[in-house]
Amino acid sequence: MKNIKFFVIHNRDPLRKKVILDELNKNGVANKDIQFVEFPNKEELTYGIKKIAVQKRRNRHNYNDENLKGKSIKDGWICVSYKHYLALEAIVKNNFEFSVIVEDNVGKFNKNILETLNTCMEQLPSDWDVVFDSTRAHSYEFIGEGKVSKDCIVYEKSLNYTFNEYGKIVSAGGTKSAQFYFLNYNSAKKLYENYLPFNHAPDVWMNELFRFLNFKTFWIEPSITENRKNHTSSTNFSKKISLYKVKSKLTNFILSI
Repeated sequence: MKNIKFFVIHNRDPLRKKVILDELNKNGVANKDIQFVEFPNKEELTYGIKKIAVQKRRNRHNYNDENLKGKSIKDGWICVSYKHYLALEAIVKNNFEFSVIVEDNVGKFNKNILETLNTCMEQLPSDWDVVFDSTRAHSYEFIGEGKVSKDCIVYEKSLNYTFNEYGKIVSAGGTKSAQFYFLNYNSAKKLYENYLPFNHAPDVWMNELFRFLNFKTFWIEPSITENRKNHTSSTNFSKKISLYKVKSKLTNFILSI
């Protein structure tokens, strides 16, 4: 069985940490293989981080979406995307062969994670890049890109937008949110080298990077993750005025982000 390292994108909520740690441990992952990525939360974003990490508003683009020009990006998205970048950095600098990046809002795993991922590797082609799992997006069969078989648990995903019969977008590319994804060293290195500066939340930005890099992405079906019940996002600021919010808006204005 291949050794796999796990990087948890964490906002330092003690309850979230307990839940995700318990779930990882129960489903085959040892503490020695888990690393929490805790900095920065949105209140800790600095001028320096924003300067190197975020595209300027006038230059903002997704490789085939010009509609992002001039739009702002939330501090919550910046901190989460930057944590994903730091996880990729740790994978590359430590030469980890296989790794998972998982967000701390996963509520439950319904199968042994290591056994599932090793089965995925048996079924994946040799040139695979990333495998996603999440119940925060439609299932593979629902989006209509192919049939799901009881003999297979991993399916190649189109990098392009997928539309249903009514012309509605049901998938924006290769990601299935950024809640749980499995990478090899080579794919992590390519993402790390191209990740900055970003312009959106990690799943949206990675969809564009995947198209640019011509990645081979896959989805696990049926999903092994389950969302936290009554989950509340931590990426948004409260409506109250604070010194940090004023400072953040001033920094964004100066940097034109």
